[in-house]
Amino acid sequence: MIDKNPGITSAVNKINNIDNTYRNFQMEVLSGEENMMTKVRENNYTYEFDFSKVYWNPRLSTEHSRITELLKPGDVLFDVFAGVGPFAIPIAKKNCTVFANDLNPESHKWLLHNCKLNKVDQKVKVFNLDGKDFIQGPVREELVQQLGPLSKGRKHSVHIVMNLPAKAIEFLGAFKSLLDEQLCSSELLPMVHCYSFSKDANPAKDVQQQAEAALGISLDACSSVHLVRNVAPNKEMLCITFRIPAAILYKNQTVNLENHEDPPLKRQRTDKAFSEEKTQLA
Repeated sequence: MIDKNPGITSAVNKINNIDNTYRNFQMEVLSGEENMMTKVRENNYTYEFDFSKVYWNPRLSTEHSRITELLKPGDVLFDVFAGVGPFAIPIAKKNCTVFANDLNPESHKWLLHNCKLNKVDQKVKVFNLDGKDFIQGPVREELVQQLGPLSKGRKHSVHIVMNLPAKAIEFLGAFKSLLDEQLCSSELLPMVHCYSFSKDANPAKDVQQQAEAALGISLDACSSVHLVRNVAPNKEMLCITFRIPAAILYKNQTVNLENHEDPPLKRQRTDKAFSEEKTQLA
């Protein structure tokens, strides 16, 4: 591999699973240099980082593009588990306002570096916090502004990306009673894109039920589930997208556990459609 590719300086073997808070893993050098400094190009953007200390997965480039295409210039993104910036940087390039966070100090360092490298450092506010603290701190403060009295004439959308498939759904509870009073239309409430793994025979339904359990509300009529990739035999990575129900986001709201209608979102795709998508991906 190294002999035929002049740009490759090391070949490594992953020797354990990602089992720590910072999402990195142990590896052994099979050939080449011990130096794990890496430079990659994805969707016309450049990222630099120490591969031994941060999370990076080239198999997610299509998903990074899919989410980026959902946002329009002027939109706002909160990236709760931003890593080195594969969502934050392309979206900032679209002239969006981005709040990007990662708990890993190394990811935080390289996120700052990559924002400068791609000339979006003036459009991205970077944080080094636990996901829950980020949601209940900077996200809450900005949402108070975005969804306050001046939001009536607002045309841009607010999106929240939570790409930590092993645990992201556990952080959904941080949105409960986050804000005091609803002053805007429900159509202006944030869209959440939350990732999860599933080994269930019906992974789309399983992920929806996981999200519903975390929020304590039905998402049956207001969510869609997208198959991202097959991770291993009988293990899928999926993304559930939904607008945060007002009954969850605001204090003193009545929660309807049976059903929550949200007309702007299409009803979750049928099992047949999901099965067809899975076949195409395979």
